[in-house]
Amino acid sequence: MTVVPAYRLEGYFAEQALNQVEQPPLESFKQRLRLYIHRLLAGEQPTFIDIGEHWTMTQTGDPELNAFIRAVNATDALSPRGIVEDTLYKCSQALPRPDLSARVVILMGDGESRGLTQAMQYANGVSLSSGVTLLFVWPAHNWTETLAYITAHEYVHLVRNWLFPRGLTGGRMIYVKNNEPDTLLDAMVTEGIADVFAGGIVPEHQPHWVSALPPEVERAIWPSVESRLDDTDPLEIRRYLFGDDDRVPVWTGHAIGYAIVQSYLESHPEARVGSIIGLPVRTLFEESGYVPGGREA
Repeated sequence: MTVVPAYRLEGYFAEQALNQVEQPPLESFKQRLRLYIHRLLAGEQPTFIDIGEHWTMTQTGDPELNAFIRAVNATDALSPRGIVEDTLYKCSQALPRPDLSARVVILMGDGESRGLTQAMQYANGVSLSSGVTLLFVWPAHNWTETLAYITAHEYVHLVRNWLFPRGLTGGRMIYVKNNEPDTLLDAMVTEGIADVFAGGIVPEHQPHWVSALPPEVERAIWPSVESRLDDTDPLEIRRYLFGDDDRVPVWTGHAIGYAIVQSYLESHPEARVGSIIGLPVRTLFEESGYVPGGREA
């Protein structure tokens, strides 16, 4: 696997943008960044290129370029490439996949985004396929610890994407091997596997989403979740994964997915992430013994 410290290029693009007069600096910076990402992802499916470009531009935001350059330098000073490489090595020891070849690209995030800073604790990521992961960081608080955790989390997504390749068709993620759409249950359990694995690799980091639901809240929302486990609408999947802070509590799907996987591992003491990562999610769920809000319920 190859780690690409693309944030350095972003800093260079920002400097270039400030030193030209043909365009407004921010417009010039975004144009250079968009072109770079498009070229970087050129070998991916067209829909994944679009998703990667969209993620990059929205995660970057509208930075003040001088402050952005300072953040790039602060990021580089703590060697994020080394952090990611060390974490990937640990991942490969715990869950070997010698057939997995991917690029892990480190980019700057938006330091003004509450999604990146407060919700994700200064690092975020997305795996577009089994070939590319994009990581976004902002150098504040314990961002290096979060970066390591997100790297391990996304490693699981890379492996799952290798085992169960998907493509975007008609606005839905479709599994290539059986032509079936991604469901809410698929998304929840996959996120749960990724968080259980990442917690083993980076135990010092405790993401708040895995324990976001008090038992009584989990029990109350479960009937609504259960009735939608087979839902394939990406908007509904996202709403239940992340919550809408209205009828669906924040991080609902992530917290329940984590609880399902933990319940499975408790019910099958011999199991490890390496032995469950290839299981159909329906099998894992049905054999998990999951009880909403905990077994004492």
